[in-house]
Amino acid sequence: MFQTEQISIVIVTAALFFAFWYISKEIKSLRNDETPSRLTAAAISYVEWINNYTINTMGDYYGPKFSAYIGSIFIYLLVSNISGLVGLPAPTGNFSVTLVFAVITWLSIQGVKLKENGVKGYFQSLLEPFSFFLIPNIFSEIAPLISLPLRIFGNIIAGSVIMSLLYTFTGWLSGFVPLIGNFNFIGVIVAPVLHLYFDLFAGFLQAFLFISLSLILIGVEIPQEKL
Repeated sequence: MFQTEQISIVIVTAALFFAFWYISKEIKSLRNDETPSRLTAAAISYVEWINNYTINTMGDYYGPKFSAYIGSIFIYLLVSNISGLVGLPAPTGNFSVTLVFAVITWLSIQGVKLKENGVKGYFQSLLEPFSFFLIPNIFSEIAPLISLPLRIFGNIIAGSVIMSLLYTFTGWLSGFVPLIGNFNFIGVIVAPVLHLYFDLFAGFLQAFLFISLSLILIGVEIPQEKL
């Protein structure tokens, strides 16, 4: 079944692909004595911030291994969340998008847990502290697959619904004004403030929460000596 978010997914993915390609090309051609452009400098600062944030949370061993993934999903989720500002349905308003990232994070959690505990230790942990905790422990392992995608998906959908209701209401209200009633001028006045919250602030917050929870959930499985 066709979904409107599919067009946005293609547009956002293509735009980010070409942006990454262009910035990568600029960085590779940058000489040591050359001052980088603002875009290149911003990209370098972003990479440094992601590296520091990931390493500070996960330690020197696993931090560099996951920094590229964390940086990629943050920028993708952020751009997807704020795409409504240019009239595109947010790709994160499609549950399959948030679910894919949640599955990758969940597989990363299981991979680190298996690597650090071994197969035997992995399955023994499901029986701790007592064997009858097996079912609750299985549910706790599966929980991130539900909570991570639903959190960001629910917030984006809620923001979209609220803005749609706002435009419908302001359009109806504008209709009572003679001559210019056919134009939703009230929505033009009121909507920017709410777009600032639902698209920019909430969009950034939800993307940041996703990567932060991903880092924490993976970091829990890392031994203290590797942090």
